[in-house]
Amino acid sequence: MLRPYNFSYSKIQKVQSFVNHVMLDVVFNAKNIGAANFNSALVLPKYRPLIDNINQDYILDPLNEAFVICKTLNRKEIKLLKTAVHNNNKIRELCNGTIQPVKYDQIEAISSDLKKALKLFCDCLYDNCIKLKPFYSTFEDINTYYKSIVLKSKTCRCCGIGPILTKFHTHRGALDHYLPKSIYPFSSLNFKNLIPICEYCNGKYKLSEDTLFITHNKGKKNQSKIRTVAFYPYSGRIHDINIDITFKKAFDSSIEPDDIEINLTCAGNTDKVLSWDRIFGIKENYKAECCTDEMRMHYEEQYIADMNLGKTHIQYIEILKNNKYGDMNFLKIPFLEAINK
Repeated sequence: MLRPYNFSYSKIQKVQSFVNHVMLDVVFNAKNIGAANFNSALVLPKYRPLIDNINQDYILDPLNEAFVICKTLNRKEIKLLKTAVHNNNKIRELCNGTIQPVKYDQIEAISSDLKKALKLFCDCLYDNCIKLKPFYSTFEDINTYYKSIVLKSKTCRCCGIGPILTKFHTHRGALDHYLPKSIYPFSSLNFKNLIPICEYCNGKYKLSEDTLFITHNKGKKNQSKIRTVAFYPYSGRIHDINIDITFKKAFDSSIEPDDIEINLTCAGNTDKVLSWDRIFGIKENYKAECCTDEMRMHYEEQYIADMNLGKTHIQYIEILKNNKYGDMNFLKIPFLEAINK
């Protein structure tokens, strides 16, 4: 993340408590419960409307299928499922690499039907249930939550380039699952795993890219996955990421991405920077931005004009540094430095 968000309390975050209770106390405890099938009477009274007043295809049916299957599992298999709930919701620790996640393919190794049931439940929570009255009247409207996070900031904090919708818009922008919900179960409504990002980052680059594992030799027999680390999106701490740009030829209107080299560094966070670039195509985005008419016009109309008025290069850069994350100055600074070399 170029600029992480500050995580603040909201009532909607309690949805995760519902997921934890249903899974840990009921579904994965099925062997110790006398009932042959799952029903809402098995959960705490405050959660029963979330099951009874929702289309049974979304919650009741997949939970019942998982409940029945869990009655047949051994202690080791149940332990893995419980670990998935606990670990997959410790987003900070997962990003820092201090604990290991549990993936859907590990659950599929236990039972493909169990994996399908649990994935259907988790997906429906985010795709369908959170927008329905039993959920937003119990917790909070997700649109209200989104606006409380983005407030007035219109620029994606992940890439610093793309626009996002602010609290003043009728609609809301995308909330990206930082750890993809297609890969990691039980965190589809963990709001430490949901971040507002632009359409470029969410819909064009990241998609379902695995945040925590790098795939080598994808699609080949010797394919392998290597565990890595990533920036925690709600750390509240701005990492001083250095962007170094070099033009392979003299800058002019014919410049293209192949004429540009970009190096991203951040002291003590080398692997996290690599993950950031891999997941969101940061270098490619920044190279493309450096080739736009807007960046060239900024150089020709603003920078050169100020130089002609007697301002030095250093003085101009210092002014930009005073508002580093406004108006893409974080990129304009190395862009102008590259031209000045």
